[in-house]
Amino acid sequence: MSKNFKKVWQAIALLSSSIAFSQAGNVGINTENPGSTMDVNGSLAAKYNSVTASVYNLSATDFHLSYKGTSNATFNLPAAISGNGNFKGRMYTIKNNTNFIITINAAGSETINGNATVSVPANQSVQLINTGLTGANPTWELVMSGSSSTGDYIIVKPAASQSITTGSDVTFGSLIASNNITYNTGVFNLKAGKTYILRCQLHATEFSIANGYAAYQWVDASNNSPLPTTTLGVVDALNNYPASSIGGQPEAYAIYKPATDTSVKVRIETGGGTALLHGSIGFMSITELSGGNGSGGTTIINNNITASNGTSMSGSDVRLGGTLSQATNIDNAGNNLSINGTGKVLLGTNTVPTGASNAKIVIDNGTANGALQIKDGTQQLGYVLTSDANGLATWSSTVTTAFADNWTSYNGTLTNPFTGASGGDNLPTGISVTIPAKGWYFFRSGLTLTSTCNDYWFYIPGIGDVWKSYCGTSSPDPVNFIPRDQNKVLYFPAPGTYPVVAHKTNYIVPTGFNGGNPVFYLDFVKFQN
Repeated sequence: MSKNFKKVWQAIALLSSSIAFSQAGNVGINTENPGSTMDVNGSLAAKYNSVTASVYNLSATDFHLSYKGTSNATFNLPAAISGNGNFKGRMYTIKNNTNFIITINAAGSETINGNATVSVPANQSVQLINTGLTGANPTWELVMSGSSSTGDYIIVKPAASQSITTGSDVTFGSLIASNNITYNTGVFNLKAGKTYILRCQLHATEFSIANGYAAYQWVDASNNSPLPTTTLGVVDALNNYPASSIGGQPEAYAIYKPATDTSVKVRIETGGGTALLHGSIGFMSITELSGGNGSGGTTIINNNITASNGTSMSGSDVRLGGTLSQATNIDNAGNNLSINGTGKVLLGTNTVPTGASNAKIVIDNGTANGALQIKDGTQQLGYVLTSDANGLATWSSTVTTAFADNWTSYNGTLTNPFTGASGGDNLPTGISVTIPAKGWYFFRSGLTLTSTCNDYWFYIPGIGDVWKSYCGTSSPDPVNFIPRDQNKVLYFPAPGTYPVVAHKTNYIVPTGFNGGNPVFYLDFVKFQN
């Protein structure tokens, strides 16, 4: 009987539980009046996972991941699911507890705030939440990113009784405190991409001359060049500290972000005489400007930075290059936008095509027409771009209408090319034509020639005939060859000076050459591009 009652109560409990979870309202744990859908009056635990592998695939069982590996790492997010199993709202927290970089990859064409990847720099953390979207969409949102540890710093005192003069490197001996900045005597090692505040105050005694002084600043330890933002600190023999007598200040100060790992030091750049540094007064400190959680006094800039709309992230560096996520306009507000250097601007392709080695702009529209449109109000159907002497292009008609005003004559002095005892080609005439631009040209010419039967013509090699006459009859003999005046249309593929040469078919020599009225003429005009 007791067993039966037990089963009944179990069934009632299950039924009651089912009703409780399916009804509308809030659920409270350790509270009778829940104010949210789930209200927990107490602690809440989620999975903590320590990761050392350089490649890690996140799954449905992960929540907080703490990376403690020994190299740069790649974390791969799971692919979003459409329909049943969609995990909209799932959250991951990723903490980088190393000096390396974690790269987080979205799956396939999915993105994180519009980016295929995000990076978690050394000692930084990120939190991601799934949007429920799939495909080429922002499947994950970056909820927050920032550091959860104190930034780099170091504070030291000068070495006792160091003798200094112009060109001396200041050595430091007594370490007061440090975090992640190493040094050896007077050289401090800074990390690439981090921004530091550098400070140094010195106190000196026993100057060798009455008006002695020492001016010092922060320099690159590899070549002694001053850091770009350093100021001079000065101590002197009169007031010593500060050096007000010569307008100096007691501190060398700099804000510095090295592009590569760099070593720095403090150097006496100029001075008068020698002196001894005081080992108990003065200090040197380097503090990382960005980093930390705010509690250590080193956080000045929040590292909650994302990249989108044509930019991408590399570590904490936002770079040009990425997918535009919206229509974008750049208003130059009257300022010039210049792109200099030896590179090219490529539109429609990321590969320089064959033959474009000297091009500055490449447009690849595939097989579609209309890759380029230029409108200035003068464009018309059939017009072409025509350049002036300065390379300024304007729209113009392909036809030249002012024939009568633009005729150009030949160059040189005509000589009789038909005096030889045999026929042949390329007989010299002594004349040429200068073509200013490629295009179609109308030629007109006239020549009086008296001869027995033969074939004679003038031509431009590779282009065509400019005057040509055949023997049509053998009587009367000799005759004036006709037609005397001729017109030709020729196309020139390039500007330049072209020789005019002659041809005769056989040994016959004309009895009269250029005896007409008017005498020989040859001129031309361009009429179409």
